[in-house]
Amino acid sequence: MFRSKSLLTASLLAVFFHAASAYADEPVEIIVISATNSPENWLQSPASIDVSWPEQAGLLIDSAQLLQGIAGLQADSRANFAQDTRLSVRGFGSRSPFGIRGIYLQQDGIPLSAPDGQGQLASVLLDNIASVEVLRGPLAVLYGNGAGAVISLQSRQYTENELTTQAALSEHHQQQQLNLALVNDQNSLQLAAKQFKTDGYRPHSEAAKDQLQINWQRRLTDTLLLNLRYDWAYDPYLQDPLSLSPQQWQENPRQTIDAAETFDTEKTVKQRQTSISLLGDGAQPFQLSIWQGERAINQRLAFPGSAITSAGGEILLNRQYYGLKSQYQFRLHNNVTAVIGGSAVKTDDRRFGFINNFGQRGDLRRDEDNTARNLDGFIRLNYQPTKATSIHGGWRYTDLAYQITDYFIEGDNPDDSGQRNYYQQAFALGINHQLNPQLAWFASAGKGFETPTLAELAYSPTDGSINLQLAASTNKQWETGLKWQSSQHRASISLFNIATSNEIIAQTSDGGRTSFANASNTDRVGAELQWYYQLSAQWRSELSGHILQAEFNDDLRAGNQLPGVAANELHWQIGFTPPLTIPLHFALHSHYRSKVYTDDENSNAAPAAIHFSASVNSQQHYQQWHFKQWLSLSNITDKDYVGAVVVNQANGRSFEPAAGRELAAGIAISYRW
Repeated sequence: MFRSKSLLTASLLAVFFHAASAYADEPVEIIVISATNSPENWLQSPASIDVSWPEQAGLLIDSAQLLQGIAGLQADSRANFAQDTRLSVRGFGSRSPFGIRGIYLQQDGIPLSAPDGQGQLASVLLDNIASVEVLRGPLAVLYGNGAGAVISLQSRQYTENELTTQAALSEHHQQQQLNLALVNDQNSLQLAAKQFKTDGYRPHSEAAKDQLQINWQRRLTDTLLLNLRYDWAYDPYLQDPLSLSPQQWQENPRQTIDAAETFDTEKTVKQRQTSISLLGDGAQPFQLSIWQGERAINQRLAFPGSAITSAGGEILLNRQYYGLKSQYQFRLHNNVTAVIGGSAVKTDDRRFGFINNFGQRGDLRRDEDNTARNLDGFIRLNYQPTKATSIHGGWRYTDLAYQITDYFIEGDNPDDSGQRNYYQQAFALGINHQLNPQLAWFASAGKGFETPTLAELAYSPTDGSINLQLAASTNKQWETGLKWQSSQHRASISLFNIATSNEIIAQTSDGGRTSFANASNTDRVGAELQWYYQLSAQWRSELSGHILQAEFNDDLRAGNQLPGVAANELHWQIGFTPPLTIPLHFALHSHYRSKVYTDDENSNAAPAAIHFSASVNSQQHYQQWHFKQWLSLSNITDKDYVGAVVVNQANGRSFEPAAGRELAAGIAISYRW
């Protein structure tokens, strides 16, 4: 019934747009992530969008550092390079046991999320990111499967020839990076290479990462740009010190349990990706992108996995992935513009599992081919009846197919082959009205979805076979808020409500196999605040935070808080630039997070914590030479707190300790011509 009404509404909306005759002097762009860089577009958007421009004033080793301070986005650092950063937005993504789930990721318009909704940022060259844009709320669902929010990364672009070398060092980490840019009127060639090593915060937590990015752009015409990019990453060793139980963390948060050494828990990752994009930036912008890549993972877990029904204690995965994406923006009427587009994305996983004989590879326990294929199409419309009012709407249809072929069928281990298709729709509608040139009100509503990932389909909670009965979870959400923009202020406040159905939760965990089920509905109500304030030429302040009540509403867990989600979070930063001959920029950061429950029963929680960090940086210019130095001190008070939690961990080890106090320094030298 809800689907029928939504389709009827979309049809009537399209007819209304075509029939409208009111004229708007200057229609704004469709609400897409790439349209938020200008203050005008931000103020006219009917959504909660925030943009940040990272400042290199510290060792950028974790994507959580890149994303801190954005309202509604909980970025938890595991301080463990064998595990991906844990991200959640308004509760979306909070239950992911590994990787990033429930949040759509993209870089330069190309997805970082797989067709099943799982993604990761560990292979992104973070130092080469120029801006981060985060879209929250109902309009995010227009990006498809698992788009509870959208995180869009934009790579750094150079406008002149430049050679930069930089180095950074701390008690535990060291890194070197080289950047080269060759630019003329028609071509731009950029190369970035980085090497990172650490001995870790805890025993058995050493890591090494090598990264390379080559980007070539050619201006074919005044309105046509060709972009070719190659990304390569190799992590030769990422030791895993494992999480701790609450008792172990209280005794000594810097310890590593014996199982890490006993089973030599470690991960090795290789990834490469080639992408080609054709971009039109004229009167009718468009994008056509194709990409192909490979990701190989070898990981040893903290158990042998010797049972015939186990998936093994050592994982070997080789993923081949491919994608095609296109979109085209055009004008339907004087005051109506539209974007239509679609994508086809596929992943092919060759997956093996072996017994972990105390750090040595043993007998085979898993042998599968896993394929995920996603075909979708969308339309987004923007209607501006007056200069002060704009209406945005959109619809997306997704056809997602999974195919699992099991080659390991022995004894009590069943044939886990099977296939499952999901046919889903997402739609949203939003309105923005500028009350005056500095103040705007916005509201939106929508319905989105999140399908199970391939990992969640792997095992049934009843008989250990494939879990094809899992349904997609759906969410209905609305939000409203105010935005204020002036010469010294930029602020927004949002109120939102989200109701999910068929929430996918961890059901059982046994012998290395975790099974999932559609067992719960949840309600989430909250508020978010973001405030940038330029107090004077020397002082500036940034404040962001959220209040979130996320609860189960089913019979078994009614009233329990959603695990992995902080009910309150507050981030405050103050910057100071003293009037000196040598420019110095000081910054003090503070971050508060309330307690975070670790399981559905709310039987335990990571305690609330507040921690501080500070940095100072300086830049000098001499003819064609540019110099930059920085000094940072993280966790100033050396506070013991839990950086992230592992949700519904069967062995009880749910705490991942945060890093202690650490002083870091860096220098960059550039020559521009």
